[in-house]
Amino acid sequence: MEVPLAIDQVGRALDYTVADREVELNGCVEVTVGVRPYAALVTAVHGELTGEGDVGKLKPVRRVLSGALPTALVTLAQFVADYYQVPFGMAAGLITPADAAPAPDPTGWALTSGGRAHVAGIPPHHRAQRALAALFTPRTSYAINVAATDELSATQRRLLRDWHQAGWLVPVFAQPQPTLVLPQLPEFTPAQRDAADALRARATAFSVSLLHGVTGSGKTEVYLDLVASVLNAGKQVLLLVPEINLTPQLIDRVLKALPGVATAVLHSKLAAGERNRAWHRVHSGEARLIIGTRLAVFAPATNLGLIVIDEEHDGSYKQNESPRYHARDVAIVRAKQADIPVVLASATPSLETWRNVRYAAAQGARGDAYQYIALRERATAAAPSSLRLVPARGRRVKAGLSETLADGIAARLKRGEQSLVLVNRRGFAPALYCPHCGWSAPCKRCDAKMTLHQTTRSLRCHHCGAQSGVPSKCPACGHPELVGAGVGTQKLEAALIEAFPDARIARADTDSLSGKHAWRELYERILAREVDIVVGTQMLAKGHDFPALTLVGVVDADRALFSTDFRAQEDLFALLTQVAGRAGRHALPGEVMIQTEFPDHPVFHALLAGDYEGFAEQTLASREAIGLPPATRMALVRAESKDAQAVADFFTQAHAVLREALGDEGEVFAPQPAPLARKADFTRWSMTAVAVKVRPLAEALLTLRQAMQAAKPKVRWAVDVDPYDFG
Repeated sequence: MEVPLAIDQVGRALDYTVADREVELNGCVEVTVGVRPYAALVTAVHGELTGEGDVGKLKPVRRVLSGALPTALVTLAQFVADYYQVPFGMAAGLITPADAAPAPDPTGWALTSGGRAHVAGIPPHHRAQRALAALFTPRTSYAINVAATDELSATQRRLLRDWHQAGWLVPVFAQPQPTLVLPQLPEFTPAQRDAADALRARATAFSVSLLHGVTGSGKTEVYLDLVASVLNAGKQVLLLVPEINLTPQLIDRVLKALPGVATAVLHSKLAAGERNRAWHRVHSGEARLIIGTRLAVFAPATNLGLIVIDEEHDGSYKQNESPRYHARDVAIVRAKQADIPVVLASATPSLETWRNVRYAAAQGARGDAYQYIALRERATAAAPSSLRLVPARGRRVKAGLSETLADGIAARLKRGEQSLVLVNRRGFAPALYCPHCGWSAPCKRCDAKMTLHQTTRSLRCHHCGAQSGVPSKCPACGHPELVGAGVGTQKLEAALIEAFPDARIARADTDSLSGKHAWRELYERILAREVDIVVGTQMLAKGHDFPALTLVGVVDADRALFSTDFRAQEDLFALLTQVAGRAGRHALPGEVMIQTEFPDHPVFHALLAGDYEGFAEQTLASREAIGLPPATRMALVRAESKDAQAVADFFTQAHAVLREALGDEGEVFAPQPAPLARKADFTRWSMTAVAVKVRPLAEALLTLRQAMQAAKPKVRWAVDVDPYDFG
């Protein structure tokens, strides 16, 4: 059995007994490690073991959770384990049911081979068992439907449960026949029709198509046309979205466009029971369309015909906890294994995808090469929003809100229109400081400053979760007045309330939208025009369509221009393009105001010109010149411990092992403190390795894992392949 635990860096399977249960290779069962239950993948089934002294100590399988998973899905998990450098058990945990929950209510029951043997041996005097056994005959294919169990006595129902527990019965799930899908899509523009035809031309085998369209160009309608075609061919379709908050609105659009399609939704915020039911609906084939966030790339679809990745550039497709996979890249591997097409949709494609498209164009068209499809104009009569760069300095209303932006909001309030103000920071202010001596509130457990939250009058560390009260005076010099430095969503909300006391203002960030249905409720209030001004973080920038929203203001956009993260400017361009697309999507004209102190920066020049291609080419050339992804492959080795010397000892050995293993195929940089060098009392360091080719880097990392497993360092450490988070 493979369990989702990092038992060691290389990984090993665990053995369990199955008694008289019938388990399938690549099936899912529930086992325990210690006292905790886990869903495990069956990777081998042995016959009866004899002469083994330890066999009696093996734990039994608790119950069967599902039949065999598609072989291709197990192969995909092996790819994740190999490429992302994790034990196979950790990767197998991505494809098994959630929280070791059993399948939902079946539509029937069928005898296993062990069950038939049991039925044949029931003594004549066991009347209840013989009565139950009489229902399972060759005429019924040794199966009964659930309706038949209504006629059973209480004793027979109890026997049914006992037989299932003994492994003599397996649940049967309905396999509904596909129904014809008649898409309810708006009339296509000529550009949309050409794009839809280009996608359909590659619908029968593996290929990757980049659907690159400006916001409002109708990308969603174009790929839904292909989705309907694949569904009508009797196949399942997987649609990935980057954020949970996008899922409800997209589901509404999909169900309206594709009425009657059985749909399953998969994301990490579902309750265990909901996620489990969705998993089994996909596995049984009942769910034809699967919509979800990154984890849905491992949905157990047995008849997959198409994968669509919406907003393919979005960094949230990268998992930042082990296994640290990238859902876009895994989806392409899965599609290639299944010989089905992939559609990548974005207004600002990732540089990885752009480089692949450019390479395919240079090499000439091939059946599986990246296909480039452009939608350069909006699909509706709405004109693109006008973009303005406004000074971030000078006379302000309050809390970083410029006079120009405030005037724009006031004008919208008079016209009964809505405004969105985006700042990429939650909390009241990034830091609390003393204007007299410069003291600022530190986290005692991290090398970071505490964030001021005005609503609860508390200081919180967004890294380790530590909290404390707000001091009444400066702890360093005793000055009686402490102030918040910088702008957070709470501070901006307070400034807007003061500036526009009669306006209906709502805040959207992870602090204010913590409830399960909080975003759906806010979304419906905005659509109903019960909100005049929305202030929040980048969750507001993606995919939402609010007809009355005509002004978007961006505060504190400059931080990304000088970030140490080499992807920061790429992410800023994508974010500003997305948020600009929220304004003026219907009949009302839209305007976007970006507050900046650097209006001459190339990012803003490209943004004003709507020149993604120029920006991408310039940024890609810069990456290639200095050997950064996507021109190279990168891996980050992290380690942390409360013992700083243990971290130093680890990297002394790890650096030497990795350098020798990689040799002339790449470069290993010297270890250094992480950007947040101390977190929750842990000392944190990292080490980066780059190589032009995948295989030498992968082999060197495997050598490192094997060496460190033998050394047993007293640190927590991990490998992150293709890292996005360097904190």
